[in-house]
Amino acid sequence: MKNKLLKTTMILMVLVSVVLSIPTPANAVPVFARKYGFNCTMCHSNFPRLNDFGLRFRHNGYQLPGRENEEKTVLETPAPIAFRTTAGYNRDKFTNTTGATDVSQFQISSLDFLSGGLIGENIGYFMVYPPQINASRGVVGQSGTVEMANVMFSNILPSRRFNIRVGRFEPDYIPFSVKRSISYSPYEIYDFSFAGGAAFSDTQEGIELTGYSPCGFGYAAGLINGSSSSNINGRPSDFYLRLQQVFGAGEGQTAGQRVGLVGYFGKSHPGDSPSAPKESFNRMGLDASLNFDHFNLALQYLQGHDNGTLWGTDSNVTFNGGFAELSYLPKTDLVLFARLDMVNTPSTLNQDIRAFTLGSRYYLQDNLALHLELSQRTQEQGNSETSLEKARENFITARLDFAF
Repeated sequence: MKNKLLKTTMILMVLVSVVLSIPTPANAVPVFARKYGFNCTMCHSNFPRLNDFGLRFRHNGYQLPGRENEEKTVLETPAPIAFRTTAGYNRDKFTNTTGATDVSQFQISSLDFLSGGLIGENIGYFMVYPPQINASRGVVGQSGTVEMANVMFSNILPSRRFNIRVGRFEPDYIPFSVKRSISYSPYEIYDFSFAGGAAFSDTQEGIELTGYSPCGFGYAAGLINGSSSSNINGRPSDFYLRLQQVFGAGEGQTAGQRVGLVGYFGKSHPGDSPSAPKESFNRMGLDASLNFDHFNLALQYLQGHDNGTLWGTDSNVTFNGGFAELSYLPKTDLVLFARLDMVNTPSTLNQDIRAFTLGSRYYLQDNLALHLELSQRTQEQGNSETSLEKARENFITARLDFAF
């Protein structure tokens, strides 16, 4: 029965993608598109994912590269405010998963307020605020928080070689943005950490230095607050460094071949003992974004080395994992994607994670996408001596994703 449902869903997704490949007009309205009068496709290969120009625009402090002297501030342009939300049908089925609740209904999922632009010459800002929403029938709840609020000082040297970002932001130690992902199923390795630990998917408060050279070399280094288990008044204790090289024209998003490596070094209190001394942990990783014609292959590998106290054990802990995501853009208004995630958890846990995601997005307008996605996730439960069956999750969604 499960296999039949899987096959039927996959066939339906392919058929819908083919039918929807009929061209439609596209207009753009969110913040930067309104400011410049561009289509969203100027910066997005498939909203919300950035293309090469969009990434360069972000790295340049939200200024058009080469036209910095012609830029206008937020006081001289239309109100720099946009909204993003999704609405559609969600089916989430759990098996052997304690505390999980099955879902099968039409829902409104998430609402973000966004703002960005220039405060002055080479001084840009970006903000994302998800307001608090109480869960109810047909509405997915969310807590109100300032997800991002940062200022970027760009082109401090007479090029892109030295820029500073301050505030709460999505750090550049992750090469594949969680906030601009085209799938709703999470990157499992980015979410994995000890209790109260700094998951790579979290935004962070701190300061980040970035630089990009004409030869394709780039770097990002930052000092951030780190783990949520750290004392609320504690000093920043986490540092990271990421280096990358792009071969060929582009930024490695839709053109060029990008490879990178990252090192993250932090300290954290044990999750259940915030008053205990901080213990060290680190993450080391390799990544690549490879482009071939209309295909992009995103590869990520991460390895963690943690003090055992953070996991409630006497010996040090290691784990590793990553993902491979293939996306295909046969035309500008259609993207198909598939991803395999894996996390090899510490041997003391034996809770290895495997997930497979398949989906498509068809753009009725630049800022309005019909999103179809299927994801299957399994997780081991306990050591090999137990007889517990794997925890399973089967997720299907068909929804509209729009920004305005």
